[in-house]
Amino acid sequence: MIDQFARLTEILQNLFEGYCIQFFFGRFAEPRLHKIKNAQWITCMVWFLIKMAGGNLFHDTDSVTLVVSLLFGTMVLFVFCMCWYQGNIQLKLFLVIQFVSLRELGFLAAYSFLYFGKSLMDMLADGMGDSTVSVESFLIAVNALGCLSLAIMSVIKYALLFAALKKIVKSCHDREKGRMGKEVIFYLLPAGAGVLVSTLVRLLLVTVADGVPVLLFDSYPALYFIIPMLALVLLGAIVCSFRIYQDMTALQEEQAEKIILENQITQMQHSMAEMEHLYDGIRSVRHDMRNHMTVLQNLLWKEEGGENEEIRQYFADMVQSVELLDNRVHTGNAVSDAVVGSKFRYAAKQIEGILLDAESFMLSNAVTIQSYDIGIILSNGLDNAIEACMRMRERQSDARVYITLRSFHAKNMFFIEIENSFDGRELPRGDGGLPLSTKEDQEVHGIGLKNIRKCAVKYGGDVDCIVEGNKFTLSVMVKR
Repeated sequence: MIDQFARLTEILQNLFEGYCIQFFFGRFAEPRLHKIKNAQWITCMVWFLIKMAGGNLFHDTDSVTLVVSLLFGTMVLFVFCMCWYQGNIQLKLFLVIQFVSLRELGFLAAYSFLYFGKSLMDMLADGMGDSTVSVESFLIAVNALGCLSLAIMSVIKYALLFAALKKIVKSCHDREKGRMGKEVIFYLLPAGAGVLVSTLVRLLLVTVADGVPVLLFDSYPALYFIIPMLALVLLGAIVCSFRIYQDMTALQEEQAEKIILENQITQMQHSMAEMEHLYDGIRSVRHDMRNHMTVLQNLLWKEEGGENEEIRQYFADMVQSVELLDNRVHTGNAVSDAVVGSKFRYAAKQIEGILLDAESFMLSNAVTIQSYDIGIILSNGLDNAIEACMRMRERQSDARVYITLRSFHAKNMFFIEIENSFDGRELPRGDGGLPLSTKEDQEVHGIGLKNIRKCAVKYGGDVDCIVEGNKFTLSVMVKR
C-alpha cells in the first residue's frame, strides 16, 4: 500500500515541479516555443516525462548515490533550461541554482515530520510487544502513518518551494527578459550555500556502525530540528537577499531618474530664460521701430541726389537685424518654444547640415498637458533623436539626417510625433515594448523613454516606437 502511495505521490510531485519550473523560469526567460498556444503546460509535461524517465536510475540509498543523484538532477535541469528557454548563460545559472536550492531546502525543512511518524511507529511497536496492539492493526497503522508522513512532508516541501518562488517573482522588477548581468554573483551566494548544505546532509546521511547502515538522524535525533531550522533560515536568506538587491536596483534607478529630471528642469529654466531674453529683444525692436520710421521719413524728404541708395542700405540692415532676433520656434506654448528652440539650436551646432522642422507642431488650448510634462516629453524625445542622428552621421559622414516634429488630433486623442534619421540597427525591446538603450550602462541610460511613457500614461495615453528602415518615429498619444 505504501509503495503504491509513494508512486502516486511521486507522479503528483513531478507534475507540480514542472509547473513550478515554468512559473519561475517563465518570469525571467521566454520558452523557445513561446508562440505555441499553452506553452506553459507543454513545459510542465516535458519536465514530468524527463523526471519519470530518470526516476529509476538511482535505486541505492547510500550517501554517495544520494549526492550523485542531486548532481545529476541539477545537470539535467540545466540542460533542459539551456534547450527549452531563451537567455544568456548567467540567467540560466541563476534559475537552475536558485530552483534546486529552494527545492532542497524545502525538503530539509519538511524532513522533521519523519521524526513524528517514526516516534508514533515506535509507540505502536511497543504496544505490539505488550500485546495491546495486534499484528494486523500494527501493519495497517504503519502503512497509514507512512502514507500520512510522506503526504505531509511532500505538501510542506512544495508549499515552501512555491511560496519562495512566488516571493522572488513578486520582488522582481520589470526588466528585460532573457538577460542577467554581474548581479548574478550576489544572487548565487546564498543559493549556492543552500545547495552545499543539502549536499553535505546527503553525504553524511548514512553512516556505518559495526557494519550496519545507520541514519545520521537516528544517531543524533536533535538534527531532526536543527537541520530544518537551518534550511528555513537559508531559504529566508535567499528570498530576502533577492528582494533587497531588487529594491537597491530600483532605488538606484529612481535616483538616476531624479538626477536626469533635475538636469532637464535646469535646462528648461535656462531655455526659458534665453527665450525671455529673445522676447525682450523683439519688444525692444518694436519699441525702436518708430525711431526707424522717423529716420526713413527724413531721408525720403531729402532732395539731394543719391539718397535712394542710402535708404535701400538702411532697409537691408534693419531687415537683417529683425530676422536674427525673430529666429525662433512658434508652437503656441512658451515652454515647448523654449525646449524645441534650445534643442534645435544644439542640434544645428553639433550636426552639420541637419534638417530641422517643427512647422507642423502646434499646442492648442484643447490639449491640457502641464508645462512640466510637455517639457519632459519633448526634451527626452529630442535628445534621443539628436543622439540617433549623431550616430548615423558617425557611421555615414555624408548621410542625410533630419528631425521632424509634428502633432495632430485623432478623435479625442492628441498625438506628438518625433521622426528622425536612424542607422537601421536592430533595437532590442524590453517587457514594456520600448527599445532598450544600446549604451553599456543601461542602469542610467534608457530612462528617457520610461519618463515619456509615465507622462503619457498620466494623461490616459501611451507611447509607441516605430522603426521603418532608416526612419525612427516616436509617437506619444495623450487624451485631449
